[in-house]
Amino acid sequence: MNSNLEYHLLTAGGKILCRRCRAVSGRTKQQCGRPALKEKNVCQFHGGRSTGPKSEHSKERLRTLNLKRGDYTKEKRLASEKQALKLRYLEDIGIHIGLFPSKTRGRKPRGYQKLNPNVRVEYIKMFQLAGILES
Repeated sequence: MNSNLEYHLLTAGGKILCRRCRAVSGRTKQQCGRPALKEKNVCQFHGGRSTGPKSEHSKERLRTLNLKRGDYTKEKRLASEKQALKLRYLEDIGIHIGLFPSKTRGRKPRGYQKLNPNVRVEYIKMFQLAGILES
């Protein structure tokens, strides 16, 4: 370790003695001026706080705890993505036949592939992906 590190810090106008964060800036080579967290050597900004669950069991437990009303389940999110994809292809068809003047702004839905409506095979595929024709 660097021998220039200060291990203690006076805070609250010199009334409280606490440990000092031992992180050193790579750019300025100066020690962080914040107090370290309890029972840690670094402050919350330099890795003193937990970054979340590590094991798969803990991650799965956290996923189930965060579902309060069931609004954001994986199944609902996938269904929403599928609906957004259908709407995008319907919009492409509407633009091609002159129903809409231009595309809406925003990012494309996941899984979207640009199809050329002037090619018959791709035009039919566009109808299938939009849910108008069955495969």
